[in-house]
Amino acid sequence: GITREPEPEGGAGFRIKRDYYTADGELADVATVKQNDRFVVVLSVTADHPWGGHIMVVDPIPAGFEIENPDISVGGDTTSYDWLSTDTATHTEARTDRFVAALDRNDGDALDFSVAYTVRAVSPGKFQQPPATVEDMYRPELFARSGHGTVEVVGPTR
Repeated sequence: GITREPEPEGGAGFRIKRDYYTADGELADVATVKQNDRFVVVLSVTADHPWGGHIMVVDPIPAGFEIENPDISVGGDTTSYDWLSTDTATHTEARTDRFVAALDRNDGDALDFSVAYTVRAVSPGKFQQPPATVEDMYRPELFARSGHGTVEVVGPTR
């Protein structure tokens, strides 16, 4: 569930940032978007230490959005995203309300890693954007959450 009052951005052991891009790789502001607009969501994580572990990245999507491709790195033709550089997740999943990625990290791996997926704005309205989270599945003291916000999807009649 999502708390009534959003928890502050932060954590211990990780930092996570969510960015939205157009298909051309331009940074996008999703405070107000048009119905049927498509975006690439990039979740960038920085670990404080080069420890290995089983890492879970979860991004709850706003109610007006729908995941189109939960892992664009295995979605076939990726030439349209040649600007994008992500890490290979062990598992990705598109649920109706969230994107989930699991990554196996080894001791000494780079401290920075990222995953990406695509979404489309489908339902007009104003929606909450809950924070994205990252956590070590077996060391719960290592976690982080991004900032939160709101998005508005504008339909064709506005």
